[in-house]
Amino acid sequence: MSRSVDTFVIRAGAFHGPAAILAGETGRFERTLRSLQLPSDAEATIDASTYVKGMSEIVRMAGNENFFVQAGLDQDIAELGVFGRAIVSADTLWEALQTASSALKYYQSDSELLIRTYKGRCRIWYFNPFGAKDAKQDIQYTISLLAKIVFLARIKSDPEIQIAYPGASAAHFRNNRYANSIRNSTQGYLEFNDDLLKAKMLRTDIVRAEVLTRYLDDKKIDPSVLSKKAELVAGLVRSSFGIAPWSIVDTCRALGIGQRSLQIQLKDEGTSFRQILRNERHNEARRMLALGASIDETADAIGFGHRQSFSEAFTDWEGCPPSAYAKPRRGG
Repeated sequence: MSRSVDTFVIRAGAFHGPAAILAGETGRFERTLRSLQLPSDAEATIDASTYVKGMSEIVRMAGNENFFVQAGLDQDIAELGVFGRAIVSADTLWEALQTASSALKYYQSDSELLIRTYKGRCRIWYFNPFGAKDAKQDIQYTISLLAKIVFLARIKSDPEIQIAYPGASAAHFRNNRYANSIRNSTQGYLEFNDDLLKAKMLRTDIVRAEVLTRYLDDKKIDPSVLSKKAELVAGLVRSSFGIAPWSIVDTCRALGIGQRSLQIQLKDEGTSFRQILRNERHNEARRMLALGASIDETADAIGFGHRQSFSEAFTDWEGCPPSAYAKPRRGG
């Protein structure tokens, strides 16, 4: 393994789709992850050696050197975690790919997607920090995931898709009529007609996409740190401000977990969704009012439907109404 990957980290969600396919049955999923010594939390991080070892072990268990190609094509992109759900919730394929590119540092710290359009074609190159020996499965998996994202767009005409990755075979895409050219290459890339970039995604959820993308773009997130669940929830709440009210149901859908499970995890960390929402609303309200935002603007931004309900909540937080805290506006 190259020394350049010493600080490389990746979210454990990279293994959730392959592990689910390998397990075959829902009840075996957790056991499969445990046998691989991999986290069950998709947002947890693992280092380079654990990542490479996990991929090699899955390939061995599957008995298929190209298992990760089929895993990427067959799995639900949302199994990648917050990163995957942001992608599949995007409005258009262009926005989905832009999210994948801009948020890749959150998901896989030292890898890069390079997207270029030229003469009516769009090409996406994938670069990782591994040496040739360790790169094969990672390239196979990432390129097949990118292909799956493209296939989730509403394709209305032949986009003439060309795909290249190590060990490429047309047999991997025998059931897809849009994969026109499959090439064996040490470098991974995907190419197609650029008019497909305007196509709508099959699972568009614009509000969720905007919140999750804002969260993933937060420069304060350190991909090398395994954050507590409370910190992740707080980040999602903050990211929702100014977009739409954000509930525990929205949070569970974003994280792909049940409401009861989230409540237990937050309780174990000494908090609750209600407490996190209260704290984040309080902090944001103080910040906005201090910067000169109106009471109505502030109430709307942090998810209160009525000025009166916000005023009552703020008075409970601060011991005074927002009118007494707000920064006076110039010109009255």
